[in-house]
Amino acid sequence: MKAAALGLLTLLLLLADAGRTEPKICQSIDIRNNITLFHRLRNCTVIEGYLQILLMFQTKTEDFRGLSFPELTMVTDYVLLFRVYGLESLKDLFPNLTVIRGTRLFFNYALVIFEMLHFKEIGLYNLVNITRGAVRIEKNPELCYLSTLDWSKILDSVENNYIKSNKVDQECGNVCPGALQRKYSCPQTVFNDQFTQRCWTSEHCQRVCPSECHHRACTPNGRCCHDECLGSCLEPRNARKCVTCRRYYHEGECVPDCPMGTYRFEGWRCISFAFCQQLYSECNHSRESDCTQYVIHNGECIPDCPSGYIVNTTSLLCMPCSGLCPKVCPVNVKAIESVKAAQELRGCTVIKGSLVINIRGGTNIAAELEANLGLIEVITGYLRIRRSYALVSLSFFRSLTLIKGDTLELGMYSFYVLDNQNLQQLWDWNKHNLTISRGKMFFHHNPKLCLTEIFKMETITGLKGREEKSDIALKTNGDQASCESQRLSFVTNKTGTDKIMLKWEPYWPQDFRDLLGFMVFFREAPYQNVTEFDGQDACGSNSWTVVDVEPPARVTEGKQSNPGTLLRGLKPWTQYAIFVKTLLTISDEQRNHGAKSDIVYIRTTAGVPSFPLDPISVSNSSSQIILKWKPPSDRNGNITHYLVFWQQQPEDSELFEFDYCQKGLKLPSRNPTTQNDQEDTHKQNQTDLGQDSEECCACPKTESQLKRDAEEAAFQKTFENYLHNEVFMIRPPTQDNDSKDRRPSRKRRELGTFSNGTMPESTTPPSGSNASVTRPPNE
Repeated sequence: MKAAALGLLTLLLLLADAGRTEPKICQSIDIRNNITLFHRLRNCTVIEGYLQILLMFQTKTEDFRGLSFPELTMVTDYVLLFRVYGLESLKDLFPNLTVIRGTRLFFNYALVIFEMLHFKEIGLYNLVNITRGAVRIEKNPELCYLSTLDWSKILDSVENNYIKSNKVDQECGNVCPGALQRKYSCPQTVFNDQFTQRCWTSEHCQRVCPSECHHRACTPNGRCCHDECLGSCLEPRNARKCVTCRRYYHEGECVPDCPMGTYRFEGWRCISFAFCQQLYSECNHSRESDCTQYVIHNGECIPDCPSGYIVNTTSLLCMPCSGLCPKVCPVNVKAIESVKAAQELRGCTVIKGSLVINIRGGTNIAAELEANLGLIEVITGYLRIRRSYALVSLSFFRSLTLIKGDTLELGMYSFYVLDNQNLQQLWDWNKHNLTISRGKMFFHHNPKLCLTEIFKMETITGLKGREEKSDIALKTNGDQASCESQRLSFVTNKTGTDKIMLKWEPYWPQDFRDLLGFMVFFREAPYQNVTEFDGQDACGSNSWTVVDVEPPARVTEGKQSNPGTLLRGLKPWTQYAIFVKTLLTISDEQRNHGAKSDIVYIRTTAGVPSFPLDPISVSNSSSQIILKWKPPSDRNGNITHYLVFWQQQPEDSELFEFDYCQKGLKLPSRNPTTQNDQEDTHKQNQTDLGQDSEECCACPKTESQLKRDAEEAAFQKTFENYLHNEVFMIRPPTQDNDSKDRRPSRKRRELGTFSNGTMPESTTPPSGSNASVTRPPNE
């Protein structure tokens, strides 16, 4: 209790003295490898960004003694701790951290504590609000004081919290202040079906405001703060004495919205037009490629205009575009040889220059190219696709409508396609239109690209008559393709909940031996807008499932039948896109003239839905039970109503037989097994029936449990991959700098004085800085 009182006194003295100091707002801080980098936190009151402390393998517990940053009260994004040896608690490091806003999250989490081998307690005893996001606390083998925290008093929702694989609760000596003397000074609440005291450490209770205090804001002695306060305050009912603001801070006061002439910024404070303009100008003069030009939209200074708007460079206001907003990207000649190179053109609508596509391999190439190049409408120079073995189609240029040809390849060609071994389609010319203003086309050595596809483009683009005979090779284009000249038609189809029976009209080439069979392509299609080459590339990515079908019996064999197949393993009440094409050998003329159907859309019939999820029951009287649940994960149709069944159960007599005063004995729990429980089930159990004990095995898991375990493992893998991709990076050849942020690098800003020490007001625009710090990219 003495230590807790000293901590409370420190906070009060710090906040009371704030009116005489000049608090600072720091940008995102990344502390890794070297404990001396903690100096970056010195005097920071608010971190406008994230705080990451990670990858310290040589540190010891004594290295952290004496390190303390009591000025820090708020982090606007997230806090991440990862593999910091020797760090046991945050109670001394950040004794006054009150709010984590979660404006930008780390994989949906505002607080992440992962693989901290020596971490024994969280210790953030003044933390009272995580505004957005969840917490993930995992793989900390010494971490205790987790069951003594009521996260529902800190977060609005706890259902997305992930707290697993920490020290087993029964092995922890979680003793709240006063418990040994039976002087229970900490608040008691119900959380996770446990009514117990709430504390962060053996010296610090969890702060829980009285129920009459809105938004969890009260003074340290429990008096309610002003409605605009968040976390804590110095005086009750005073908007100028808040520790942090629930909405916005302006000139020493917490306000519901920014007043006229000021603009919301970073989700928590009001700034002037000059401040936002300074950020915009800094980026204009910055050499950093990833700097952000802040603009004004709907009374807020934000990075970049939203979709459908373009900035007015004088007023900085986002103005609505008529149609797609243009974004001109001057490139001269830009070579796209990887996904990374394509990402540099993301959002561009006009390429001022020429593009050279040379993609030889990669993962999910078609989807990546469409995501990054799909908005390009105009290329002022030429387009060259050469030796791009990964490409099957050019449909990823879904918006390209004009190639001007201001500069030409070899002085003649504005569209140059050479040696693409797997290219089969240019565009779907029924849905795409392209104009080439100047120059000619060149097509050579594209063995799977049919001449009919090239001739269609020649007609649609207006180039017919410009080409010479040598520009389009008749022998090296489409010489290995099945260039379909006939159209197949489906005859019948029958549907079930998980299957579709198809039949189509027969097809025979001039030499029946050339027909090897048919290929049926199908995929889920919520909307009737798919094309044959959607999502396909030559590196294995294919959104279609393919079924091979043998040729039917011929008429000359005394039989006549339509070819067909049964598609199995489909989802109930799901629309599928389906088409069929022939599979032929190469004829003597080295040409294949096969057949293909149009894409048709067929929906399977409805089936039985899966079970409703997460049922919760609460009794609000002696004769009523309130039951809630979530919809099933697989609806398998249109759900019109639910059936609820109930049955009276006998009382569980074992609940009355235990002595709950016995040390370490917990109330029996009927919750689903945790990870530790699951691990225990794999251990061999012993039964004593008065004879020699014999081993018995755990019951096999049901299909739903196996599915749930698989989903859990997949989610775990996704998070760890994300974590490693974000925190591990190549060390750049620059000296030690400060953290890099989304906006241009700036020096730490000193702000005007104010009363609460945490909600500063900017009095001058930030000064520019050439410093930049290595940090992983934001989410």
